[in-house]
Formats: sequence, structure tokens, C-alpha cells
Amino acid sequence: MEIARISSKGQIVIPQKMRNELEINDRTIMAIEKIKDMIIIKKVEDDLVKQFDQGLKDLKLGKVRRVA
Repeated sequence: MEIARISSKGQIVIPQKMRNELEINDRTIMAIEKIKDMIIIKKVEDDLVKQFDQGLKDLKLGKVRRVA
């Protein structure tokens, strides 16, 4: 476990060792979820982001696809 302080802007620094291990950089998209008294931060894979973006574009064009 690592300890970090929240800045006055609400920012938190993810320790370098963890960023390296998870291959997180300044272009990485992270999902953030609150569960009871915890905040979960999870790396979102690029492929999922691309699928989501394409889904939004399709929706705006009136193309609706059913998934499962």
C-alpha cells in the first residue's frame, strides 16, 4: 500500500512504481468508481475506449446495435 496526499485541486499522484507496473502514462484513461467509503481507480484499455467512441458515433447517426 502507498500513501498519497490530495492537492487543493483534488488531484492525487499515483506512485511512479505503480504507473510503471501498470503502464500508465499521461494519455491513459482511468475509470473511477465510489464503493461505500472507497474510491476505485482502474485503467481502461484503449480497445474499450475505441468501442465506446464508435458506439457514441453510431448512436448519433441513428445506428443502434444490440449487444448480446
